[in-house]
Amino acid sequence: MIPKVLPPLTDLTVLVTRPAVQGRSLCAQIEQCGGTAIAFPAIEIEPVAAEPPANPDGYDLVLFLSVHAVMHGAHLVSLEPPTRVGAIGKATEAALTERGHTVHLVPESGFTSESLLAHPELSSSPVQRVLLVRGEGGRTLLRDFFVERGATVDTLEVYRRVRPALDEALREQVEARWAEDGIDVVTATSVETLTNLIELLSERGRNFLRSTPLLVPSGRIADAARSAGLQGEIVLARGPDDSSMVGALANWHTRARTL
Repeated sequence: MIPKVLPPLTDLTVLVTRPAVQGRSLCAQIEQCGGTAIAFPAIEIEPVAAEPPANPDGYDLVLFLSVHAVMHGAHLVSLEPPTRVGAIGKATEAALTERGHTVHLVPESGFTSESLLAHPELSSSPVQRVLLVRGEGGRTLLRDFFVERGATVDTLEVYRRVRPALDEALREQVEARWAEDGIDVVTATSVETLTNLIELLSERGRNFLRSTPLLVPSGRIADAARSAGLQGEIVLARGPDDSSMVGALANWHTRARTL
């Protein structure tokens, strides 16, 4: 008899903490692969009323630092030649390409400021005017890099990350599921998401979280998890996009089932 081939996420329950809208596609992919996805948004994205730059077509390089930056900021800036367009990672590149923009600069792997700065063109092709399209707050590494090289750097902040209002009924439902049937792995695609999740859960939920495996797309988030006292296994995905997250889950779950 030919053995039955099980979908790669069979019997796996995943807590998805992406923003509600973006989380739907990840939940759908998890369930298409045989898993059970539970949506518990721990971060939301709010657009801000951003004004276009005074000289929107005067930049040598425009860098988009997230998919949300593309969604809320691409229409505010001229991205026509000779302006070069950069993306912090493959998902951001895809968002730009879907809108008909050519992307000239994207890391081969990774999606952090460090991975973008490792691109050889940034060191070999000096620029005079740079625009960073991003969310409010965040790191200054990219800005500092260009300023140190004599460039004029502008920042266009087009959205903010906020903690969702607590839905006590949903929290109770999630924590009851955790207690009765278990949750096998929790996703966190940013440090803010992880921090918010810890705040949104009750003490009972935080106790569950402390020992549950955590799926993250970067070492920075993994470090934040350890600093917060989480002790479960860290599952590292190659990036925050849905396919990378699901692929990492599938590989991890397959290894666990064969042990």
